[in-house]
Amino acid sequence: MGAPTTTERALLLRSTLTGESYLKLDILSAEQGACVCLKRVSRKNTQAVTPDLFDTAEIELEQARQGTTRFVRDYRPLLRRDAIGKVYKRLQHAAHFSQIIILNAPHMPDADTLFALAERSFDAFNSGKTPEIVALKGIYLLLRDEGFPVNESWWPQVPNGLRSTAKDILNQPAPSDAPADIVDVGKELMEHLHHWMRRETDLMLPKG
Repeated sequence: MGAPTTTERALLLRSTLTGESYLKLDILSAEQGACVCLKRVSRKNTQAVTPDLFDTAEIELEQARQGTTRFVRDYRPLLRRDAIGKVYKRLQHAAHFSQIIILNAPHMPDADTLFALAERSFDAFNSGKTPEIVALKGIYLLLRDEGFPVNESWWPQVPNGLRSTAKDILNQPAPSDAPADIVDVGKELMEHLHHWMRRETDLMLPKG
């Protein structure tokens, strides 16, 4: 009897070469939440599909006979978000948002809601929305959806001079080309939100 397999629709959050034979894939699915799996690197089959960062893919996973490692038997991209990597700021902010998910998703119970938010956020990055605003909204909504008191605790601490613009940023769809002053407010709010997260939550933030 073969090893058990499952097929999941998942987002690829990070891909890391492990040795010469495997890619380590950090993925997020609506069913299983965040997990790590290994995909063998084929040196002979040049037609094999290479996982691309921020893909949504259908992934067939096989459980190792011993231990908890899962291996990728088949990887079928459903949506490739390759426009993110073509603009440095998009890639920078998308990777930061991805890192926050990787660090914290294993402790977040609502995988379905997190997966839907992550897909919407990466779609926005990919479509050319202002990356500073997309990242801010993504983190704010992640905190709100997971039950952290961003409205009750963080919002009252936002400086009065930023609140009017902050309301517009958080309540309206991210624009494609936000003016420089709006981008500057978005950056200031992100820094302020990060400080609050470090002080008031047990969530982890990427270093640097």
